[in-house]
Order: sequence, then structure tokens, then C-alpha cells
Amino acid sequence: MSNPGEFLMACNDGRVWLHCSQCNAPKRFNDVEHLNSFENPTYWGPEPWWHDTRVFRCPDCGSVQQSSLELQD
Repeated sequence: MSNPGEFLMACNDGRVWLHCSQCNAPKRFNDVEHLNSFENPTYWGPEPWWHDTRVFRCPDCGSVQQSSLELQD
């Protein structure tokens, strides 16, 4: 999925998620409050968003978490 448009469509379809370790459950990308992201400095390919670490606030427990992105096919 090197096309940014495909990534955005997957987010809108609810197929991209982050993992909340406090709830021990997946959270949809569009349902969380995004606070920050950290690029993976060792990745130089065409899909940088899959290799970022996202910092987000869980809408259910309110905790601040860090997670990499996951795609549900």
C-alpha cells in the first residue's frame, strides 16, 4: 500500500488500528486522539506511515499510549 490515498481509504474503512495496552484491545485509527508520531529513522521505503510509532489517547480508558499501525485485511 504505497499509495497515500489507499492508506487514507483504509483508515476511513476502519481497517487501520492501533493497540491500547491499557485496555488490551485494538482501537480504530480514526477513533483515537493523535498526539504525536515518531518516524522510524532506519526505514527509507515508499510506505513511511507503516513504520511510524503513533502516540495517541485512548477514547475508552483515556490513557496515553504508543503503538505502531496495524492493517486488518
